[in-house]
Parts: sequence; C-alpha cells; structure tokens
Amino acid sequence: MKGMKLKLKEKIFYGLGDLSANIMFAAISFYLLYFFVNVGGLKAELASAVFIIAKFWDAVTDYMMGRISDKTKSKWGKRRVYMLFGAVPYGLVFLLLWVAPFDADAQVGKMIYYTLAYMLFNTTWTVVYIPYNAITANMTDNYDERTSLNGIRIALANVGIILGAALFALFADGQESLFYQLFGDARKAYMLSAAIFAAISIVIMLLCAANIHERVDVVEQNDKGFFATLKEFFKLPEFRNILMCYLLSMVGFDIIMAVFMFFINDSLGFAGGAMAMVFVAIPLVCAIASSFVWVKLSEKFNKHKVYTIACIYMAIVLLAAIFVPAKTVWTTVLLCVFAGFGMSAIQILPYASVPDVVEIDEYVNGTRREGAYYGITQFMYKVANGVSIALVSAVLGAFGYVESMDGSVIQQPEAALSAVRVVLGVLPGLIFIISIIFSHRANISRERFAQIKAELEKRRAEKTQLALETAEEAEGSAAMQSTEEEGISDISVSDKENEDRNDK
Repeated sequence: MKGMKLKLKEKIFYGLGDLSANIMFAAISFYLLYFFVNVGGLKAELASAVFIIAKFWDAVTDYMMGRISDKTKSKWGKRRVYMLFGAVPYGLVFLLLWVAPFDADAQVGKMIYYTLAYMLFNTTWTVVYIPYNAITANMTDNYDERTSLNGIRIALANVGIILGAALFALFADGQESLFYQLFGDARKAYMLSAAIFAAISIVIMLLCAANIHERVDVVEQNDKGFFATLKEFFKLPEFRNILMCYLLSMVGFDIIMAVFMFFINDSLGFAGGAMAMVFVAIPLVCAIASSFVWVKLSEKFNKHKVYTIACIYMAIVLLAAIFVPAKTVWTTVLLCVFAGFGMSAIQILPYASVPDVVEIDEYVNGTRREGAYYGITQFMYKVANGVSIALVSAVLGAFGYVESMDGSVIQQPEAALSAVRVVLGVLPGLIFIISIIFSHRANISRERFAQIKAELEKRRAEKTQLALETAEEAEGSAAMQSTEEEGISDISVSDKENEDRNDK
C-alpha cells in the first residue's frame, strides 16, 4: 500500500530490532578486545590479527548479503525471513566469543579459535542486520513515515548501547562485578553475562520480526557489479570526501570504545563492576542528552562549521585523559561528561551528510541506488574498523601490555599504562582533526543542495508526465482499435442481414 502510514506500535517493534543488535554491538565494542587479552589470555599482538581478519570478512559479507536479500522471495518476505530464522543463530554464536577454552601457552590455538568465532558471529550478524536495515523501504514508501520510523529506531538503538555497555560492566567486568563476586571466576562471569545478553537479544529480535510487515516490493535499480558501482561512486568528489569524513569520525569513536576499559581498569586503577558501569554510562547518556544541541546548531549554521567546532572540542577534551590522576572519581566523571557532550556531534553530523550523496549520485548518474551506496559505505567502514582496532591492540602489545588468564588485575609496566593514555588522549583527537579537512571539502551548501533537489524533482515530474502521455496514447490507440473492430463487426452484421432478406 503506497504511501500508507504505519501504526506507532509497529514502529516501536521495528526499533526493538536495533535495540537487540546494539546490546551485543556495545558489549563487543567496549569489552571484546579487553576480554581477549585479560580473560582469554591472548597476546595483544595476536588479538590485533583476530580483529583485522574478522572485520575484513565482515566487510565482504555486508555487501553480498544486501544483494542476496534483494533477490529473495519467500512467504515470510524478502527481508523479514532472515530476521525470523537468523535471530537464534546470531544470539547463540555471540556466546562463542566469550569462551576461554585454552591454556596460557596455546596462543596459536586461541588466535585460530577467536578468529573463527568472530568471523562466524559477523556472518550471522550480517544475515540478520543487513536485511533489518533494508526493510524500512519495504515497510512503507512514505518519506515522512520512513523518517519517523528511523527516528524511533535510533532512540531505541541508543538504549541498547547503554544497556550493552553499562550492564556488561556491572555483571562481568573486574573483581567488583556482580557475577565475579558470585562465582569468583572471570570466565564464568563473562560467559553468564553473554548468555543473558544473547537470550534477551534473541527474544527482542523475534518480537521485532513477528510484528512488522513488508508491504512495498522494492525493485533493485542497480544492475551493475560491485567494482563498476564503486568506480562510479568514487568519481563523485562529494562521495570521496563525505566517505572519508564519515570513516574517520567512526574510526576515532571506535578507538575510544576499544581502549576505554583499559583506561578505566588499568591506567586509572578502578576495579570494574559498578564503577566501570558508571564511567561507561555517563558519556553515553550525555551524548544522547546533548544531541539536540548539535542538531539545532547544524540547522542554524552549515554542518561542516559545527562539525569543525565539535572536533576541536573533542581533541582538547581527550587530551585531558593523559593527565587524569589514578583513582580520582570526580575528575574521571567530569572527563566522561565533557567527552559525552562532544561524542554526539561526532556521531550525528557526518552521518547526517551521508544520505546527501544519494541525491548527488542520482543527479550525476541518473539512477537512485541507496542499497548499493549503503552497502559500499558499510564495506569501507568495516575495513577501517578492523584496521583501527588491530592498530590499537598492536600498540598495546608493542609497549609490553601483559595479558591475564582470569580477569585479575595485573600490574602493567609504566610504558603500557602510558600507551593506553596516549592512544585514548591523542589518536582519536588527531583523527577527528584530520576529518575536518574532508568535512570542509565535502560541504554541500544549502543553496546547491536545494538546486539539486529542484532539478531532480523537475526530472521526475517530466518522467511522470511522459509516462502519463504514453499511457494516454496507449489508451487512445486501444480505444481506436476497439472502435474499428466494433465498426467491422457492425458492417458484418448488416451484410448478413441483407443476405438474409435477399434469401427470403
């Protein structure tokens, strides 16, 4: 049903899908590298290889799954079928990431196990999450309804990130965590936490899939292959610059998440548990609360100017991480508050520019291909993410970070503790500053974008008018043909009547 409005209930159920996915995503982003090194006992250098291999695989499967779901036909829909039947596997495979099955000396075995487990999880995640992303186009073709649908989805995604990041710390991180206190074993604490998160994620994703509907059959407009499409995209300067700005902003944020628990537990000397939960939750809550400020500023000023201010602000705030004294609660809280305020801009503003390329591509190349565009963007991001997390792990290993087998706090060498502070305090800020260059180059003024939109609307109106004229001509031809046939029929009837009279 074209243009139909969706009920609020269905929108909320759709948003629950991102809540489910982000519970696991947040747990992985904040804790998986820390778990590999400090509970799984994998050397930091080898952990870097695990991340880069698994993420390269993830990048490839993202684009492939998008094309597969486009061609799927089933009684459960072309996208929803993967959510219904993929929810249980992606929850169960999540558990495999939090197993520590080898002794301290079995480094090669650990690396192989975690690489395969992470690749398998990324595959099951892709099977569920890529169709979930694409299904909005199948639920409704109403522009405003899609905006509303994704607005609710993003709000619930942030709830999932807070739950996944903060509760995982409360349950399993450090000797002060609830399950460590209960079992006295970090491995059991992480495994039980993962089981709870997996069960919750499975149930929520199934509720999402069972209560949404595909109404619009979207025809795939892009028949070109991956490399041909990529070549056309890279010819667009807006694509190159917006992509680089987006990738750098996301990579900087990923590095913050990956190294944050090392900073809290090792460099600052907190024991995890409730304190870690507080320090993880504060920046995320502040990011959500401050998001409207950055949105309002970007409405008043050009996005790239606001983004420039946010990047400089974040670079300054992160530098303070180098100098925060160990075990100073209120200083750490203030750092988290100020960082959270800037994080929302780093997340929102580059992503707000990403969709603009869809119109520019249509304007230049005459075709609209959101699916291919987002597939390629995610492909590039996954590669960048794998490289960046591998780099962080390799740096920690190079400065002598000592892995643990049971989650216990080990007195790390001063070089490793300093490396953690420098990686958090300098590297993301430097990346954000570099991204300003691409943000400036990618800037699309309101006036130019309005001209592009007006031209596209004109082209669409002309196509619509041409289609109507073609349809009218076809109807006229059909009517004329019908009239001629009726005339021939009438003549035949008259001739027959005359023949009958002559016979009489």
